[in-house]
Amino acid sequence: MRIIVTADLHYRPAKRDAYLAFAEWVRQRNPDCFIIAGDIGHPLRLFQRGLQLFRDLTCPRAVIAGNHDVYRSDYDSRTLWEAWLPRITRDEGFIWLEDDVLTLGNVGVCGTMAWYDYSSRAPHLTLGDHEYRVLKGSVNHDADYVDWPWSDRAMARYLAKGFAGRLGNLVNNPLVSRILVVTHVPIIEIAVPRYPESDFWSLMRAYMGNFTLGKLVLDQPKVSHIVSGHLHRAGRWTIAGRYGPVECHIVGSAPGEPTAVELTL
Repeated sequence: MRIIVTADLHYRPAKRDAYLAFAEWVRQRNPDCFIIAGDIGHPLRLFQRGLQLFRDLTCPRAVIAGNHDVYRSDYDSRTLWEAWLPRITRDEGFIWLEDDVLTLGNVGVCGTMAWYDYSSRAPHLTLGDHEYRVLKGSVNHDADYVDWPWSDRAMARYLAKGFAGRLGNLVNNPLVSRILVVTHVPIIEIAVPRYPESDFWSLMRAYMGNFTLGKLVLDQPKVSHIVSGHLHRAGRWTIAGRYGPVECHIVGSAPGEPTAVELTL
């Protein structure tokens, strides 16, 4: 079974030819499933056009949002998150993985945006949660453009609760023997680099991962693969889970240069 996962398309009409070429590459690979792990396009019309690039695929298609997808524009972040993003996703024939799981034979797919909860903070910094809330605007545009009413940690907990329930359903499904987890924000510590020499990137690290969720995932049976985006820096690792090795990937798309992880399960 061939599953293709991309992320961080950041669709822009000025580079449409590059996106069309990537979409054609995906089509020619003839995957059994295609997944976009967040940051499809902003504002909402570009989110929709990014999805429309892949309308010719005949396989199941699935989506999770990324942090840029909830940047306020014509709508506030809460309205985008709760209404427009899932509605457009489904209108374009994709599965909204924040609510639903996907089963493909004996493979289950479970996904979430996985908002950061500061668990990826740089170990050498002695800042508390309050400082990370206050300082975020100095390094991360999420502070400027995400205007929903929830704190980072509250959103991370909310998403993790829903994700854990969906993942548990797949674990308990006797027809599922292996599970692919897809997130936007990375959840595995080895995937998020440390920058002890840089004050900017050391602070930024707190908004780059959710290792709390990673610990939950690695403690579950049947999870064999994890794919995330967000970092624009490709990587692949095999790490130890409680029930065996887990293959982990970061999709390395750059602006106008989409790429993908291709899995054979």
